[in-house]
Amino acid sequence: MAHSSHSSSLVCTRWVELGLALFTLLIGAVVMSGSVEQGIGWGDAGPEPGYFPFYIGLLLATASLANGVLTLIRWKPLSTSFVSRGAFRQVLSVFIPIALFVCAMPFSGIYVASAVFIAWFMWRDKVRAKPYGKPMIVAVSVGAVLASYLIFDLWFKVPLDAGPMGDWIAMAGRSLK
Repeated sequence: MAHSSHSSSLVCTRWVELGLALFTLLIGAVVMSGSVEQGIGWGDAGPEPGYFPFYIGLLLATASLANGVLTLIRWKPLSTSFVSRGAFRQVLSVFIPIALFVCAMPFSGIYVASAVFIAWFMWRDKVRAKPYGKPMIVAVSVGAVLASYLIFDLWFKVPLDAGPMGDWIAMAGRSLK
């Protein structure tokens, strides 16, 4: 039975632990390197700009090395599955649309990207047995975008990036006046 759950494992806990330890060690090393460039000594006016960041980087790197050593010491017990293929697919089913949403915003603006993003998730849930009809999907998507526009642009006077479509609408509105 354990073999079947292990075969559906995407990655073992030990590799995640070791990878995270190496990643945080790298961050600590980058912080220390940048701090040395800024100066890590004690000057006439007190500590130089890199003094405190250097020691924070050193602390991070030391803790990362300790975690790496502990991972190597506990290598066998950490052979358990960190994430199964099925669970990782579920994470990707949310992560990929979010990544596409973020990538689309500079081109379409936040309003269009948000409407498509909300509509996509509602449609996907409809396919998975939630009873959303097309009118409900359109109403919620457009309603959420309209509420965002009213709250941020009109009431708080904090304009969100509407993208090229927002620019076209603004130009059309000026030409009608």
